[in-house]
Amino acid sequence: MKTRNLPKNIKTLNDIAENYWWSWNQDSWDLFEKINPETWYKTRNPVLTLLQANEADLEKAANDSNFTNKLEFVNSRFESYMKEENTWFAQNHSKLASKKNPVAYFSAEFGIHEALPIYSGGLGVLAGDHVKSSSDLGIPMAFVGLFYKNGYFTQQINGEGQQVDVYGEFEAEELSLTKAKDKNGKEVHFTVNLPGRKVAVTVWQAMVGRNPLYLLDTNLPENSKEDQDLTARLYGGDREMRISQEIVLGIGGVIALEMMDIEPAVWHMNEGHSGFFQLERTKRAMKKYNLNFEDAKVLVASDCCFTTHTPVPAGNEAFSLPVMHNYFHDYIKELDISWHRFINLGLVAEKTDYKYFSLTVFALNFSRFQNGVSELHGRIASKMWKGQWPNVPEMDNPISHVTNGVHVQTWTSDEMKSLYREFMGGNWEDRLADHAWWEKAHDLPNSELKTTKKKLKSKMITMVRRQLKEQLQRNGESAEAVAEVDNFLSENQLTVGFARRFATYKRATLIFKDLDKLDAIVNNPQRPVQFIFAGKAHPADIPGQTFIKEIYQISRTPRFKGKVIILENYDMNISRHMVAGVDVWLNNPRRPMEASGTSGQKVPLNAGLNFSVLDGWWREGFNGANGWTIGEEKDYPNDDVQDFEDAHDFYRTLSETVVPLYYQGKVEDGVSDAWLDKCKESIVSNISRFSTHRMVQDYMNQFYAAAASYGWSFKENHLAKVGKYMEERRFLQRNWPVVTLSDVSFAGAHLDVASDYMAMKNTPFHHVEYPKDASLPGRVVETVESKIEFNAYLGDIDPKQVKAELVISDGKDAISTQDFDCIERHDDGTWLYSTKFKSTDGKPRRVRVRIYPTMEGLAQKFEFATCSWL
Repeated sequence: MKTRNLPKNIKTLNDIAENYWWSWNQDSWDLFEKINPETWYKTRNPVLTLLQANEADLEKAANDSNFTNKLEFVNSRFESYMKEENTWFAQNHSKLASKKNPVAYFSAEFGIHEALPIYSGGLGVLAGDHVKSSSDLGIPMAFVGLFYKNGYFTQQINGEGQQVDVYGEFEAEELSLTKAKDKNGKEVHFTVNLPGRKVAVTVWQAMVGRNPLYLLDTNLPENSKEDQDLTARLYGGDREMRISQEIVLGIGGVIALEMMDIEPAVWHMNEGHSGFFQLERTKRAMKKYNLNFEDAKVLVASDCCFTTHTPVPAGNEAFSLPVMHNYFHDYIKELDISWHRFINLGLVAEKTDYKYFSLTVFALNFSRFQNGVSELHGRIASKMWKGQWPNVPEMDNPISHVTNGVHVQTWTSDEMKSLYREFMGGNWEDRLADHAWWEKAHDLPNSELKTTKKKLKSKMITMVRRQLKEQLQRNGESAEAVAEVDNFLSENQLTVGFARRFATYKRATLIFKDLDKLDAIVNNPQRPVQFIFAGKAHPADIPGQTFIKEIYQISRTPRFKGKVIILENYDMNISRHMVAGVDVWLNNPRRPMEASGTSGQKVPLNAGLNFSVLDGWWREGFNGANGWTIGEEKDYPNDDVQDFEDAHDFYRTLSETVVPLYYQGKVEDGVSDAWLDKCKESIVSNISRFSTHRMVQDYMNQFYAAAASYGWSFKENHLAKVGKYMEERRFLQRNWPVVTLSDVSFAGAHLDVASDYMAMKNTPFHHVEYPKDASLPGRVVETVESKIEFNAYLGDIDPKQVKAELVISDGKDAISTQDFDCIERHDDGTWLYSTKFKSTDGKPRRVRVRIYPTMEGLAQKFEFATCSWL
């Protein structure tokens, strides 16, 4: 990072600019803007702002007591933050990780701030918020990504409404970045093998509070132009470019951490893009511990977590088999495995016989802790990837969930922070998980909340008008057209915002299905409504770009002009203004395709309301009093039916419920007290549940702690558990095919004798299929207590190596399990298993019997991925 030589009494500005702590502490922004408002407005980059500041302005600031006093205040907060030792992590998990042994988190994108544009949407912004909350909580983590010198594209919308993709170039030294150093204090520099060549890599370090973000960069003079551009653009180029980027990220990331003497206690894949790091870890474990591939794979999977973020096929990274062969046929020689074994680590075969390598499947194979990003998405992901556990019910496969959140300090406006401090206490930021404490928000004075919301809407409208004027001027519009923008939008009108990636499943154009109905809502003279849209479509997503063009053209028609707005170049700055300034946040994805939808979680921080499909986080967040829903929580026969029903439900709810609640007087009176009460319920019910502080704590409590402990159990005593684990696993693989269940009896039960109770056919390990409903066919057991017994032939397998369970169902879903006791061994070599069952709620239950292999200390119930049913 280049630093400006500053006057002595303001030198600490460089310290603040060097750490992305500034990105969520907006008090610091005023300092940089005061010195150089022009550069700050254009870039919001403190390093560049200082570098381009006039000497006279620096001297003026140094001699301004108001400025220096504020700098002293901000710097004192920064230093206190960095020195704080009594963190949440220190109080709860202090022995699980350290600076040398952190949690390593890999992601293809990170949304820290718009000045570092290495993010495209929710995945990256979520990763950035994860970085910030881990720092706030004191969790030692090391984050690994790529430095894209062109970033993600800048979006322009031309006069016809067509998206134009523009790429700038960012100098790393003009950002809050420094060169990462190895354990000898030298700059990190190494090579990664790609087909027919070695590619040189360097590493930049961004300090984000207490934790480092390492960004790998191939833009080095010793590389060819082609290889210099490997890390040029986020999600740019063809499949060859993409796999090259992901090899640099995954394999290069492992090399970089080792050079810096960092030995992670836990490894976390944020989506499958970085999955190749497990190959490099496996290779190094084989050499270090003299292991074969299978044993090393078990070792590196033991401390690895994987988060899948989307049910959308395009979001799950995959490569053709020829591409995989080109890039890995030499690499696998070092793994000492066949091509067939390697490709099966991620192989997916479609019904059309098309086969490809899925990094999601690969990541599931190479991790022991897996999750989706909301409760519903966890279930969808379990169903989507159930083929990895082909004989285990969806409810029992190991994919669980951690619902996403947002970094509260980043996304709460200064105005709302001031309101919270004044009326709820100065320590509100320390009470993010305390739901009872947030009940205080019900007592926020309506007059103060109303004034604050109006200020936020006014700031947003100012931003919108400025953006629109710049766009119109660039597109050659007349001076009259540019001046007309000053009449667009009103701070007294109900304002609905829609801003996100323009992926087609998000249905940005849903509200335009019936323009006459929309016209009646927008142009109601007593109760007008205005809409603001923003979002980018991927350069290759033509349908998404068509959505942008459609909205743009509608926004230019007389009846919607100035009332329906679409902004270009959606980024974190526009997002901050919109989530704070709108009254209602609209989210209408095609259910159940929205894994989380975290943008809506930012709105309650600023006393806004959500109006959303019951998908992702909103399915958990909606309580009937804190917003509204669109459509029903059901499956539709086809997309057209869902779109039709959801659009008309939107019109009906907006016009009959939302609008009347907002306006309970004249338009100029603004928002009603009843509306403000609903806004306060939004604050109370959502903030404590949907912050990344809660989310990262969940990761720590549910996954990181378990992964660190499980991984360590394999490493201790010279890897003794690896040998024991693999020996037992291989033994069970050989012997499981002979396991036979028979002779089930139900003493004392009233049975549905019409049920066809069939035994599962015995098939080899990994190939036993279970019924579509794990409890059917089966016996219906009435409310009386019954004694259920069966016999199991286990061959050479010891009963201690298996677990037998009664699976209990309500007739649709398996709802619970109950253990069997192993009673005795019969003369014929079978074992008697027995349990007693009684329905706890007095309702009949359908039951089935299952048995599966186990051993002490497994991370997953079905880690051996097999199960036999009766």
